[in-house]
Amino acid sequence: MRKNRIIAILWQELFVTIHSAEVIVDIIVYPLINVTVAGFLSLYLSGSQRVAAGHYVLLGMLLWQIIWIVEYSVTLGSLWNLWSRNLSNMFIAPLLVKEYLFAQGVSGAIKAVIIVGTGGLLAAIVFDFNPLDIGVAPLLLSFANFVMFALAIGIAVLGLIFRFGTRIQALAWGLIAIFQPLSAAFYPVAVLPAPLRAVAYLFPPTFTFEAARFGMLNQHAIDWPLFGISFAENAVWLALCIAAFNRLYRKSRDTGQFARNEV
Repeated sequence: MRKNRIIAILWQELFVTIHSAEVIVDIIVYPLINVTVAGFLSLYLSGSQRVAAGHYVLLGMLLWQIIWIVEYSVTLGSLWNLWSRNLSNMFIAPLLVKEYLFAQGVSGAIKAVIIVGTGGLLAAIVFDFNPLDIGVAPLLLSFANFVMFALAIGIAVLGLIFRFGTRIQALAWGLIAIFQPLSAAFYPVAVLPAPLRAVAYLFPPTFTFEAARFGMLNQHAIDWPLFGISFAENAVWLALCIAAFNRLYRKSRDTGQFARNEV
């Protein structure tokens, strides 16, 4: 991979972000509104002598923004190029698909750091909740796990859009929401019914959210088994999603759908 090509995509992402009111609302305004609502709910639960439950909700909402922003960046970044009929032009240049996807993932991670940092500062000032209460190491491990999962889902969705066209573009912002209740973002996985609990354990974020709550309740302790399982599952998800993307992308090029997407 060439560094200059990746940097060029990152510059494009920056220009699209700062000049699009829709992107600003989606990745800045909405996440901060979600954190604010979760913060007020946290205050209510804390006042009801359910402090841990309140902190679970706020912590889960903060960490969920990592998944949302990275997946959104990977998929919507490409959709903006499709909508502007520019994606084919980009690949006429000596740009590799893996360079493009890597740059989109880096862009999403940078955005997630900025927004989660801002949301964490808001939570600390307004709601007296410091996300660093889970510990710096657990927070960094959680961030890495969530970025991997979001990147995997984003790549898979992008492959579907390339193959079947923009008529299924709603998956770019809608599919990831399905994973939120099943990943036990706001509550211990034990509260789920047994059949759903078995499904939840198929998703890497489930173990990461559990590990993050463990760190919060046990003075920055790191639950290595939970993080290890999460990383292992993420590796499998990422490999499967990349394989699916490659297959869908090749089919899109072979059938001409890739070019028709911009018509």
